[in-house]
Amino acid sequence: MNKTKKKIILAAITLFNNKGLTNVRNQDIAKEAGISLSNFNYHFSTKKDLVLAVFTYMGEILQEEVYGRNDLLIKEDQGLEIAKKYFEFEGNFRFFYLDTNNIIQTYPEMKEALQEQIEVALQIIKNINYLSVGRGYMKQAPEEMPDLYDRLSEQILINNHFWFAQMTMRGLKENVVQKGLEANFMLCYPYLTEKGKERFKIFLNLHSSKEDAM
Repeated sequence: MNKTKKKIILAAITLFNNKGLTNVRNQDIAKEAGISLSNFNYHFSTKKDLVLAVFTYMGEILQEEVYGRNDLLIKEDQGLEIAKKYFEFEGNFRFFYLDTNNIIQTYPEMKEALQEQIEVALQIIKNINYLSVGRGYMKQAPEEMPDLYDRLSEQILINNHFWFAQMTMRGLKENVVQKGLEANFMLCYPYLTEKGKERFKIFLNLHSSKEDAM
């Protein structure tokens, strides 16, 4: 991606986050990016082209900065770190998570890619849960409920995906990431071993201390 295109995409994200996607005009984005409207149109002939490019950029950031080498999942607390980064990612692209359904209806080309992203996220959560069982952080699933952790993974996914939106709608803007992690802790609490509870609490306290220091 050339520098001007990236500058336009970053300017668009800033304005979309502040004003909402539908309230931003191409000329507003050009001004924010410090370029002429004709230069903007050279790179993106329609707003649709820009929005789709922003969505592609979101996917790249999600993979590179949130998931990373998630296929390994060998580091201590890596699952919790992924959850923290995901909440931060939502905040950086909050316009999308505040209006996902309307955006998908307006730009249906995104739907399939979004569904793929959701399936990847769900599989990562499942992997983290089953690794946590193996490491002694979570209890073994009871025989009568062998799919317990698959169902829990779905609940965690729902909590995480809509966390920023529901916090915003409730007017709760402080410590959004920390509260999201705490909500995950509450969801997982009945299934954690004492070792898992202690590990989760250490992570929460560490992250809370970092937020207080900022």
